[in-house]
Amino acid sequence: MRKIVILSIFSVFLVACASNDEAKIAVEEPIQYVNLTLDDKKELIKEYWVVEKRHEPQYPISAARKGLSGCVDLIIAINSDGKSGGYKVKKSYPEGVFDKYAVAALNHWKWAATDKNADRKPVLTTIQLDFMADGAKNKIEAEEQCKFSHM
Repeated sequence: MRKIVILSIFSVFLVACASNDEAKIAVEEPIQYVNLTLDDKKELIKEYWVVEKRHEPQYPISAARKGLSGCVDLIIAINSDGKSGGYKVKKSYPEGVFDKYAVAALNHWKWAATDKNADRKPVLTTIQLDFMADGAKNKIEAEEQCKFSHM
């Protein structure tokens, strides 16, 4: 009986070790993104991807009630399928108010590769989504922080 217990424990150990080896084999290489997030490279996105489907963000009811305008500047990954592959909030004003609405909208966007990007290289780029309310209480601050002047 003791031998059976020891053999059972040993076989479980061997199976666990074999499973770990298989998991190591299945690991994929990290995606190599072309970094277009710096200000001097921002315009190069047009050489790689163009927006095919744009989804406008919802305006949060709480911000509308408070009469707030603002923006969210995001670093976004566009993967080789032309879809959002992740994001990071670079800056938002007012902080945290519009973030989840901007991200939810971008998750529905679709990009098409340009002729110059026939091999569909994934890129990191920045996108700013603006949220503007007529007669915003924070109009001057929002214009300064978001650099928009068409309010």
